[in-house]
Amino acid sequence: MPDLTPDAFAAHVGPAASVFAAAFLQSATGFGLVMIASPLLMYFYDPKLVILIVAIFACCGNVTQSFFLRRHTQFALVGWLTLGALMGQPIGLRIYQAIPPLWLKLVVSIVILFSLTVMQIFHLHARLRPRNSFITGLIAGTSATTTGMSGPPLILYFAHTRLTPQEIRATACTFFAASNILALTAFYLGGVDFTEALHEAVYVIPALALGVAAGSVAAGRVPAKEFRQALYVILVVMCLHTIWTAIRVL
Repeated sequence: MPDLTPDAFAAHVGPAASVFAAAFLQSATGFGLVMIASPLLMYFYDPKLVILIVAIFACCGNVTQSFFLRRHTQFALVGWLTLGALMGQPIGLRIYQAIPPLWLKLVVSIVILFSLTVMQIFHLHARLRPRNSFITGLIAGTSATTTGMSGPPLILYFAHTRLTPQEIRATACTFFAASNILALTAFYLGGVDFTEALHEAVYVIPALALGVAAGSVAAGRVPAKEFRQALYVILVVMCLHTIWTAIRVL
């Protein structure tokens, strides 16, 4: 059983603050939970343990949000994205086994920055059609098993569609919820021990709930134009941070 004394919670202020910040961003925009929480939590936990902790609380957060946002969810779009992700995960796993993840994160970030720059300069917009959604899901699924992040391809796709901010939030959360459930199932079937991850998740899930609640309040106050600009900023900062950390290690 986890230690539920005040001292134990005080010792987890750092991880809880990291999860709160990531949950706030996730709730406000539909993105950011894994992208923000994972690198921050790696300051406090072993990277392999972080993957399991994030998988647990991300599943809780995304499933809950997808339920409350279901009125705005584009379920057909989620279906095509999920189908693409299922096809992309085995590809990503093979790539992960052949190429160091650090190089993959670097390449993915550079490609996303280049694509974002081209789209901004030439004002390109992706049309919401099954083929584009399937390809986006394929890239997201591949990225998830190679770099641990499936959000960047989705941001790039959604930021250039005609979806409303509410539809982007709802659809992204529902897709991530499906991905989280599949990931946890794969871990379980693979015999992964969740004991320590569940022990640590107890301390950060309250911060997750608070972050989601605060982000939900903020989400209704952001106009569509500013919302899309926020998505661009999130994506650029995330990519630049990944490139910087990768170069430092090389």
